[in-house]
Formats: sequence, structure tokens, C-alpha cells
Amino acid sequence: MKKHFSTLQLYRLLLLALVFPLLTSCNDDDEETTPSADVTVQFRNLVAGQNITLGQTYTSPSGDTYTVEDFKYYISNVKLLNANGDVVYTEPESYHLINETAGNTAFTLAGVPAGSYSKIAFSMGVDEARNHSTDQEGDLDPSSDMVWDWDTGYKFLLLEGTYTGDADAGGLIFHIGQDENYTTFTMPLESPLTIRTKSGYTLQVSTELNALFQQPNLIDFDEMNAAMGGENARKIVENYTAGFFSVAELK
Repeated sequence: MKKHFSTLQLYRLLLLALVFPLLTSCNDDDEETTPSADVTVQFRNLVAGQNITLGQTYTSPSGDTYTVEDFKYYISNVKLLNANGDVVYTEPESYHLINETAGNTAFTLAGVPAGSYSKIAFSMGVDEARNHSTDQEGDLDPSSDMVWDWDTGYKFLLLEGTYTGDADAGGLIFHIGQDENYTTFTMPLESPLTIRTKSGYTLQVSTELNALFQQPNLIDFDEMNAAMGGENARKIVENYTAGFFSVAELK
């Protein structure tokens, strides 16, 4: 009888040894972190609906002709929102120089949690917390030629080129910056971004360069061909707030 009892005990121990790893495996699965994926944000810069070509001649909304030789701007503080308008993802250290001149027009949002996203929010420019320090790295490195000085801060948008108007011809110089011109945009996606796996995802945001010169302030280059602050800069800010960015789409 004693021998039979010991055998039964051994049987139970063996059974427990087989079942225990399965139980702990299930628990490990339950405790795994929420899946996440990287999302590429691509900015497509357009003139009259076509990809911008540096050096090519374009016609402005007021009828002037112009070329673009250098074009870049800062995108910062990128967030993704759900259908209720709640911020679900905030990119840390979120400062990106969209540099059409150098061909750098995309960046990656790392570790976006699984879920459904209906809007993207971002700002044009550099926020006040970083705008007045030039001792910085990455896209905020002063070598990018996007800094005036530590007091004035960064150029949020830089456009340089040439123009020919009805009465004159010359250079175009638009350098937009200063804290009061830091602008935030929230845009709905054409369709929800649904993240289920770790596969790559891409959001495309389009810009229309002619919108900088169109509404609500129609810009005649004979009258205004430069802006580095003041009323002229504010006119450009009002224009890009009204229609520079278009709805983001999934690719």
C-alpha cells in the first residue's frame, strides 16, 4: 500500500511538471506589453498640385513668376489622436526639419501603440522652450542655417528664390520665425490609421507652396518680396494657417 501511494505521488509531480510551464506561458502572454509599430510621416511639397522642383519657374496666385532655390521648415510636437479627439501618442523630443533642398522630407514616429488613430497634430516652428537656445543637436543644430541668434531664435520657415513681377524682378527672401508665429495644426486623416502589427505604416501630408501667397493675403511680389518679421511675416503665417497643409493620407 505504501509503495502504491509513493507511485501516485510521483505521478502527480510529473503531471504538475508538465502542466506548470503551460500555465506560466499563458501568464507571460497576458503580461506582454501592448504591441506597437513605427509610423513614417512623409511631407510632399507641391506647387499647383505637382511636386516642387527647385529652380523651375512657377506662377504665383497674383500672376508673378518665381523660382524656389531653398525651401525648408520645422515640424514639431507631433501627436496622434483617436476618434474622440484624445491624444494617444505624443512623440518625445519632437523636432524635425523638413528640408526640400536636401531631400529630407520624412521622419519616423517610433513605438506607436496598437489602436485606431483618426487625426494627426503638429506645429510649424520651434516651441518657446527650445526656440531661444542654439546649443542643440539633431535637426535643431544651428549648422542647418535655420537660426538667427539665441535671442531671436529659429527660422520656422525659410523660402528663398527669385521673382519677376509686372514692374520689377529680384530675389525672394521669406524667413518666418518668432514665438508669436508658432502655429499648431490638427488634421483629420482621410481614413483611420489602424495599427495591429509591427508592420510599417506611412502617413503622407501634402503642402501647397502657392498657398503661402494666396489667402487671406494675396501677395504681389512687386510690393512684398521679403519677410523677416513684423507685418510681412504675419501675412505669410496667416496664409499658411489657412491652407498650406492638406489632409494626411495613408500610404
